[in-house]
Amino acid sequence: MNEERFRKIYQKYYHLVKKVAFSILQDLDFSEDVSQEVFLLFSAKADTLEEEYYRQWFLVNAKRKAIDFCRKAYQVHEVTASMSLEEEEAENAVEWISEQKQNFFEDEIAHGFVLRELTGKLFQDLAEKNSEWYEIMMRMVVEGENADETARALGISVENLRAKKHRMKVWIKEHYKDEYERA
Repeated sequence: MNEERFRKIYQKYYHLVKKVAFSILQDLDFSEDVSQEVFLLFSAKADTLEEEYYRQWFLVNAKRKAIDFCRKAYQVHEVTASMSLEEEEAENAVEWISEQKQNFFEDEIAHGFVLRELTGKLFQDLAEKNSEWYEIMMRMVVEGENADETARALGISVENLRAKKHRMKVWIKEHYKDEYERA
C-alpha cells in the first residue's frame, strides 16, 4: 500500500477509531495512543484486507486495543503516572478501572440483549405488516443478496425493489426510531 492511499484511509477512519477508543477509555490522550496502535496494525495487515471490510476491521480492532489498553493500564502505559501517585491512590485507580470495565461489559451485554429483542420484534412486525418487505429485509440484510438477485427472486424490477425498500425504511423509522434510541 502506498503512502497516499494509507493517508486517505487514515483520514477517513481516524475519527471513528478515536471515538471507539474514547468510548471505552474516557481519555482523549489514551484514545489517540490506541488509534495510533490500530493504524500501525492496519499498515501491517492492509494488503490482506478487502477494502469493503475496512470500517468493520477498524471498529473491532479499536475496541480490542482499547480493552487491552485498559487491562495493561497500570502495568505498562501508566508507569510514569503510577510512580507519581501514592500507593493508596494507585490501588484506588486500579479498582476504579476494574469497576469501569466490569460496568462497561455489563452495559454492553445488556445493550446487546435489548438490541436483539428489538430486532426480533422488528422482524415479527415487519412480517405481519408486509410479507414482501420481510422477504426483502431477510434477503438483502440478513443473507447479503444484492438488489439484482433479490429483485429476480421476487419477480420484480430493481426499481420496484428500491421503491419498496424505501417505503419499508420509512415505516421502520416511524415505528422504531424512539425504541432504537432508547436501546
